[in-house]
Amino acid sequence: MKRFEPKSVSRWFPRLAWAWPKGARHQLITAAICPDEDRAFAAIQQWLHDTDLDDATFAEHRLLAAITTRFDQRLKPHAEYARLCGLQRLNWTKSRMAVGASKPALEHLVNAGLRVVLLKGACRVALDLAEQKSRTSYDLDLLVNPNDFSQGFEILAKDGWNSARGESVLGLRARLSSIRARNFKKGRFGDIDLHKTAYHTANSHAALDDALFQEAQPAEFYGLNVFIPSPEERIAMAIGHGGWDGHSHSDWLVDVAGILEKESIDWDKFTIIINGRNLKHQTAIALSYLANDIGLDIPTPMLDAVCRWRVASAPSRVAVMFLAKEHSSMTLAQKAVRSVFHTFHRARYSGRDKDKDTSAFRAFTKRANASDKGAYVFKQTVPAKDTTQAGIYAFKISIEIPAQKRRRRIEFELNGAQRNICHLQALHLRKSDVPISARFHGKIQINPNDWPLSLEALPGKFMFDEPTPADREKYGELPFKINSVILRRED
Repeated sequence: MKRFEPKSVSRWFPRLAWAWPKGARHQLITAAICPDEDRAFAAIQQWLHDTDLDDATFAEHRLLAAITTRFDQRLKPHAEYARLCGLQRLNWTKSRMAVGASKPALEHLVNAGLRVVLLKGACRVALDLAEQKSRTSYDLDLLVNPNDFSQGFEILAKDGWNSARGESVLGLRARLSSIRARNFKKGRFGDIDLHKTAYHTANSHAALDDALFQEAQPAEFYGLNVFIPSPEERIAMAIGHGGWDGHSHSDWLVDVAGILEKESIDWDKFTIIINGRNLKHQTAIALSYLANDIGLDIPTPMLDAVCRWRVASAPSRVAVMFLAKEHSSMTLAQKAVRSVFHTFHRARYSGRDKDKDTSAFRAFTKRANASDKGAYVFKQTVPAKDTTQAGIYAFKISIEIPAQKRRRRIEFELNGAQRNICHLQALHLRKSDVPISARFHGKIQINPNDWPLSLEALPGKFMFDEPTPADREKYGELPFKINSVILRRED
């Protein structure tokens, strides 16, 4: 094989190479996917020489699984070989346990007649079961038709799956119209991401989303009939998801390299996809790195089409570079800038459908004197003073919570007998050694069958078994008592 020499390019901002992986992460990526075997093996040798395996991160463990699969016996002379094999077996075992926990739910979805499209790592395994040794995947990403998303949710809810965000079934059901996807958990290993669309909201495109779903090809996943997207969509999807998370993991580059090596790519179709999905800049960073630094064979016309742009010409391109750059290689100032872009991105595309979803109300906590309103509880019927009529109500509710010495979000739901009325979120920003209170107000729609109303404490996220004290303190549901309630009908 002809030896590939990486091109010498400027890595100063705002050049594309500024956002490329570097250092230890670059060494591992090179070892995992560089087509030059000698260069790839030299990269893992150097990494093992420079790095204590005890200090390796989970993201690095994932790449090491692929590298161990690739080189196996060539790594045997290294003192760390046995541990590398152990890490690979550990990741494989956890991945298989995750599949085992999630497969029954997938089977329920398939048997219900839903067309289920696999996303991300599950695609690699569906195409080649041997990939399960090198592709770490502790969750199962599933795409269903947007019209079937509600049915998919109900199937999971009936089967005992919980929203990873801690919402109740009533609470999540009340806002299905506005969510793109939701992560569900069951037990220790069950982990399913149910998607309405395959991409982030910023990269969704109605016509392309429909084409992705309709053009998906049939495949088999552990005996179940499912579908996988086209190779062009899988590359674009990997870039779309991987190019904005600061390389929290780099498996997506391994996924892309595998597709480029094993499958035929229609580059004209790929260009239509990335242009329609507003992924041209993320693609420029990823493909220029894979071609110029790793040595993958990517057509020159394709590179020319996406890489000729000036970063300073548009603020959105600057944001793309900060989101794509490996987070661990940033300075403190760069991390602060990235955090601003990341927060803006999430805020821009979050929220609720005001026409279909129930509302969310927020308030800040403040120090309070302990009241004599009874014991703290996790669920309490809301006093309504014999008000049982339907209509639009203005409400004011004051809640007391025990002292909290950690800053956190405190979640509640106001529910009717069979549906969610609204979500309440208290933001606790100042540590307190005395009880705290939060006062909420707004307008809500109450239907005839909603009475009686109840207020229920929620965890900040789903926690299985017995959570650690730190998780309990940060995310656990908190007891409360209602100090006062005012409900005034306005229609």
